[in-house]
Amino acid sequence: MGLDGGLARGLCFSLRQVVLVVAWGLAGCLPGPPDEVALQLEALSPEAGGPLLLLNDSIRLTFNQAVDPTSVTRDSARLVSELTGLEAQGDWEVDGRLVRFRPAGVRNQALSDGGFVPGQRYRLTLVGFPFLGAVRSVGGAALDRSMSFDFRAVSVEGTEVPGDEGSAVLRDASPGRAAVLRVAAGDPGSSDTLPLAWDEPLQLSCSEPVDPRSIKAADYEFRLSLAPPSEAVPLLMPPIEVARIEVVSNEGEIGTAKGADGAGGARLRVYPRTPFPVVAGRGPALFELHLRAGLGGGIRDFSGTSVGLPQRPIRFIVAREWMRSPEGSDSYTFDFTDDLDFVPVLDRQSDGTARWVGNGRVDIRYPAAAGDGRLGDVVLGESEAGKDTQATRLSIPEGRETHLTGGGLVVLRAQGRLNLEGDLIRRAAATEAPGMWDSAKLLIPQGQSESLSTWLKRAAALDHPWTVVIAGGDLVVTGEINVDTPLLLVAGGRIRGKGRPRAADGQLWLLGEGGGFELPHQYNPNASPNVVPPLLIDEPLHNPLARPLTFVALSSPVPKGQRPRFWQEAEVMGSRGGRGDYRVQFLRADILQQGEAGLAQAARFDQPGLVVEPTTGAGTTVRMRVELVVYPRRGSWDPPFVDRVDLAWSPER
Repeated sequence: MGLDGGLARGLCFSLRQVVLVVAWGLAGCLPGPPDEVALQLEALSPEAGGPLLLLNDSIRLTFNQAVDPTSVTRDSARLVSELTGLEAQGDWEVDGRLVRFRPAGVRNQALSDGGFVPGQRYRLTLVGFPFLGAVRSVGGAALDRSMSFDFRAVSVEGTEVPGDEGSAVLRDASPGRAAVLRVAAGDPGSSDTLPLAWDEPLQLSCSEPVDPRSIKAADYEFRLSLAPPSEAVPLLMPPIEVARIEVVSNEGEIGTAKGADGAGGARLRVYPRTPFPVVAGRGPALFELHLRAGLGGGIRDFSGTSVGLPQRPIRFIVAREWMRSPEGSDSYTFDFTDDLDFVPVLDRQSDGTARWVGNGRVDIRYPAAAGDGRLGDVVLGESEAGKDTQATRLSIPEGRETHLTGGGLVVLRAQGRLNLEGDLIRRAAATEAPGMWDSAKLLIPQGQSESLSTWLKRAAALDHPWTVVIAGGDLVVTGEINVDTPLLLVAGGRIRGKGRPRAADGQLWLLGEGGGFELPHQYNPNASPNVVPPLLIDEPLHNPLARPLTFVALSSPVPKGQRPRFWQEAEVMGSRGGRGDYRVQFLRADILQQGEAGLAQAARFDQPGLVVEPTTGAGTTVRMRVELVVYPRRGSWDPPFVDRVDLAWSPER
């Protein structure tokens, strides 16, 4: 039995040899394919034996017919180092008549881990007729013959960083124009996703590759952001050193290549020397990545142009605890226990921005000190002598200068929005006015605070030349504030502005959410502190409104990871209060691209709880718009709020 088996195996082996010999013999005798149907190479770029290959150069082959992508394999198109015998790392791409080899991107500072090893020679071999595994056209015609080409990669010896002489070893697809290094939307730490874990590295993205030689960890440091302040970290925190910066992927620019994660460009991980010192149980904190003072252009692209920093730091959010994702496979829950979904957009159709600060609800913070609105809507003239102006809305038109001529304490109040599109000017202090918290009679013990209403009564009795501006809703400053007195700006909604208000030295005080004035680049916070006074915004005991007020909050796009198919009606839980109302809308996420016109259209939508275009196509994301309205009434102050919203959809299957 064993003898028969061995004989059979021997006969089979001999037959295989005969078949192979005959096949090779026939192949050598067969004529080539007819010229009119043969696949032929028409152009090669760069030319074989010509200029040196830069380390990210593609090799392009143009044929006379469209090429079958399935015929271009590692066996039919081989690019091999003549020194090591190893294949060049990269991807073959077929686009009609064009076949292209894209080398893998470089990631280390020696530039030796990409598709081409510096200084090495490579041979490209294309398999053609008469072999069965030849490169073929989409019509089945084989390449007319096998062929080989030799290339050599550029050496990097003696080169430095991009922009220096002799450093042209990498080709930049957009010289002179650089992309931005940032925390990409959806990555941990970005404003539209969960915070970065306190002990994890920061991940950055750039839509074009970066030169690894320009990356030096010692050039960077992490700092706690000063705007807005946070209780999640110590108030005074020294910078955190960067331990190392790792290049995860570094492929061609978007539209020309794909990175390892499916997107083009670079992805970096920045590791802190020590974990971020956020405090457990205090929620997320805002940090920044800075280029250390006095250093050069930082990380650069292949042409030597900076891809981010040093002009503006990179901001990201960090939290101590792992935070539960609000998103499921078919629903998204807004429970308002954090403010990561909140987008503080100015909605001019409302009086103010609703409060969304992570306290478990979207509600209204209305200051009792916003006044009784006795004067109705007020447009300030060129000269105002009043000491206490109490309006429902108050404004200065664009292009107008309003001079406050009243003496002592001057207060401007509006129950709703207060718009300063023109300029507010005051020249009242013949002698230097006492600071708002320097006067012995107004000194508040360190670590303590008092209500805004109580402090205003004492300030009115002293009648120092101070200026106070109070908005029940948003305080919007698009003109200039230029006063020579101490200045207090207050908003129940948000403080928004362009340009820094000018006040007595060291006496600019902001009380309210926001305070996002665009400060000069060389602003010195120690010279004129922009800080929160030792005051608390106290709400009225009784409803003081002279007309209805509307407050609005808008979310970031949701869902963030799922692809919805058909939206369903949302479930909303909230309270209408003593006499108020709320409604929740879901709008297309691109509503902000239409500017104020888009938000105005949203304000007219009157079907609470439903999504605009409820049968919109798969993949469309939406923004939630919460609107709170409180009406004038006799009785206690009891405004509405929303404390939970469940948005559901039918997932794509």
